[in-house]
Amino acid sequence: MARPKGRTKTARVTINLDERAYAMLLALADRDDAPVAQVARKAVVDFLNRMEPNIDQGSLPLVRPQREDN
Repeated sequence: MARPKGRTKTARVTINLDERAYAMLLALADRDDAPVAQVARKAVVDFLNRMEPNIDQGSLPLVRPQREDN
């Protein structure tokens, strides 16, 4: 099946965090009402932009789409 146009190809990455870093990640996700994975992606992109500011990584807003309750 073809990938929908406009979607960026992604790669899955696994990381290990100590308890403190993981707790901070959870707290940020909770504060921003965002999935933990989205907060982690934004952190990685921000880090990459600091290391290589000329590489465009795109923006990853920390906003969870509103759910429609039935």
